[in-house]
Amino acid sequence: MLKENCSIKEFADKLRRRSEESKGNAQEDCTSISRDIDARAEAVIVEALAKEEGLWIDFSEIFTLGTPFPSGVENDVYLNANGNKIYKVNNLMTSKTISALLRRLDIHNQIFPQTSYSLVGFTGFGSGSVYPVLSQDFVPNEREATPIEIDMYMSAIGFTKIGESEYQKDNLIAFDLKPRNVLRDTDGDIFVIDVDFKEK
Repeated sequence: MLKENCSIKEFADKLRRRSEESKGNAQEDCTSISRDIDARAEAVIVEALAKEEGLWIDFSEIFTLGTPFPSGVENDVYLNANGNKIYKVNNLMTSKTISALLRRLDIHNQIFPQTSYSLVGFTGFGSGSVYPVLSQDFVPNEREATPIEIDMYMSAIGFTKIGESEYQKDNLIAFDLKPRNVLRDTDGDIFVIDVDFKEK
């Protein structure tokens, strides 16, 4: 029922174009609009675009995604019945805007393709309350990676440690790489399942 593997970058590009069109149609005296209003305006655009693209998921369907799974600050997490897919309903608490989240996910997918995110769609209650629904492959037979294992892995892919749970490569800083966000399976493979980014 859910449209899988929607391109995050493709949707982000459509959102950017639609937002630019919307700004072009807005009155010039709207310079005092706050960031929250901008986020709400973006959410209204996302809802309309998601419905046009067949990516809108009725909120009542969210609970059929799977069994509730341990969740974090930013996502309500569900494990599907087959146990091979995790669904995350993102509340935008960290990213603040949908376009910022899509940018972060695109970076994640480029650096950590083994744990790439897919955009399943969007849900919400309308009137600016829109939540991205994401999917990620489930990592079986895992445990949390140790800080030393995380340091070694990030170093192996070209990042330099610059702080606790924080690494830099060129102008990109990856942070919040704590054991709860990085898993290790029984083969010793490392999987970064959740990370945040800053661009210098």
